[in-house]
Amino acid sequence: MEMHRRSKAPSNNGIDNSTNSSDSTKRNVGGSSSLQSKHNSRPGNPYSAASQTTTTDIVLFRSMQILLVITVCWFLSLIISVDPTTPNGTPNGDGLRGSGSASIITPLLDPTDIANARDQITKVREEFYTRYGGKPEALDMLKRGLRTFENEKAEKDMGSVRSTADRYLRSILRFEENQSSSLSAFQHAEFVMAFGGYSVTVGRGNHFEQSYPFIMEKILAPILALPPLGVKLVVRNSAIGGIPSFPYGWCLPNFLGEDADAVSWDYGMNEGNGAAGLESYVRQALMMPKSPPMFILLDMKRPRLDLLQKYVNMGFLPDPVALGGRDAVNKKLLQLPETDKPPGLQKWDEWGAPKGSPGQSPWHPKKMEHELMGWMMAMHMIDAVEVALNVMEKDPNWREKVLQQNPSLGGELPAPVTDVATSGAASILHGAPSTDDSSKWHMNHVSCRTSFLPNMFGNFDSIIESGVTKDEEDMLQSRDDSLFNGGWVMDVGKVERETKVKVQKYGGLGYIDMKTALYGIPSSGTLKLWLPYELSATNPVQSSDDLLAGTYFNSVVFCEVNEKRGNKECNMLSDLAFEVGGAVVAKAGVTQIKGVASYLKKDICIRLDVPKDAKLSTKGNDFGLPVDIKVSRSDVSRENGACSISHVIWEHNVG
Repeated sequence: MEMHRRSKAPSNNGIDNSTNSSDSTKRNVGGSSSLQSKHNSRPGNPYSAASQTTTTDIVLFRSMQILLVITVCWFLSLIISVDPTTPNGTPNGDGLRGSGSASIITPLLDPTDIANARDQITKVREEFYTRYGGKPEALDMLKRGLRTFENEKAEKDMGSVRSTADRYLRSILRFEENQSSSLSAFQHAEFVMAFGGYSVTVGRGNHFEQSYPFIMEKILAPILALPPLGVKLVVRNSAIGGIPSFPYGWCLPNFLGEDADAVSWDYGMNEGNGAAGLESYVRQALMMPKSPPMFILLDMKRPRLDLLQKYVNMGFLPDPVALGGRDAVNKKLLQLPETDKPPGLQKWDEWGAPKGSPGQSPWHPKKMEHELMGWMMAMHMIDAVEVALNVMEKDPNWREKVLQQNPSLGGELPAPVTDVATSGAASILHGAPSTDDSSKWHMNHVSCRTSFLPNMFGNFDSIIESGVTKDEEDMLQSRDDSLFNGGWVMDVGKVERETKVKVQKYGGLGYIDMKTALYGIPSSGTLKLWLPYELSATNPVQSSDDLLAGTYFNSVVFCEVNEKRGNKECNMLSDLAFEVGGAVVAKAGVTQIKGVASYLKKDICIRLDVPKDAKLSTKGNDFGLPVDIKVSRSDVSRENGACSISHVIWEHNVG
């Protein structure tokens, strides 16, 4: 965008020193007469000792010297203003840096850009009113369908919408800072909204592109892209059908991306009315690089609304929203004849995908409900665009103020509201209290590798050392039993394969999610993994005493595919044997994680203690934890349900 182009830096001064430098090299006070005559034949140089000097000449000369000194001092101040230990300044949370921002040359606002952006916002709002029965009816629908949360202790002008507006402005600041680096790959300021959840957010029963995140994108993206904001909206729909909050919540950077400005939660149908899963998910989101992210709750149940409000009141979530769907609609409008309904409510009972497509179940929103959800979310985000425009227009120092108001939490968490003490994994779900202040909690760094799709990074393959049978067949093709003799096999479960095959009959519908996993039986042998320690760029291991794994790793979690295959299926808790760091893990060191990581009442994750005598191993400058896994129950079979591993999560110690 034009507004983000950096002007060419002016020269240090407007003086041409070429004449001065050349003449100065030719001064010869005591030279020969012939050389002197050559000098005298040239135009007089007022700075030459051979020329006649006047008071005016002296004043002019001193003035030039002073100007030169001032220019040099100004240039040095720019260099000193950047922290020499961190060339681009010190990170100030949310990816921004502090002192380095001061030297960025910022563009001037064009009033016509502001006016045009406001005109476009007005047009979009008018379209929303038309689609949903006129302005009063549409605004009532928005009020019922989208809930914001305000912190009564916050400053008067720092409400929820203003906090979202500041996110847009920080994206501009990040872009401007990156532009000052020769390594910048950014072409635009970016605002990333990453949506997690399961089948509702995926858009089951409709085409993937008809899901509400992409409806919102089509409305909001053109508005954000307009100058003076010039922000590129990036929307990721990383939802996966048929999963619970966890283990997904431990892998948010993998699925949503480390650059997410906004994240969402959609697991309400699986988790009843409770808020424990939501709170653990929120706390994982607060550990992401752009903490705290904007949090989007696709749910309107009171316990979960109350939990978000508490996190707002404690100052940990500045601008969450809760989004509903069909309950926002005035039922009288749906009872009107089809031609009399507002345009956005016509064909309300029709799916977006062809009739008979998988997922066309009563609990999934149909096409026009997704459109309503997308429009409501877009209207809220556009309100924040308008606030951002007002800030840019009225406050020439908005950059400095936005930096000062950066809500980065620095890894701090509040005491939890819900209780997961009986889960068997409290520290990796909620963290632990600080030793000097029980009201302040912290969470150890959590790493994840997963075979579920889509994921941005951290694929399962990156930690596999050996014990896997390579198979190039299409994932939807059935595997032969012989493949499982001598190696674990990347595969999908029976229900997942049948569902995906049905979807393929309708052209795939654009879906990108898939629940793949490594499957093993006794004859598959030992699966060898290596989990890198990811808290340090350098290897602190200096001697054999430093090789004790418990110093650096607190626990390891394994999760299986969430599928029910009968009473004879593999039981992770009892049917797998583990060696961690060369030490056998006793049965007492393996516990079932209960409640939070559960789907259709089946717990799908186990937690391993790191044995006291477990040792690290090294790879070049890196070090990590070797883990061996094999199926210990002799009658585990593919027919009855092989053992599966889809997620490996490990909790670090600081070391």
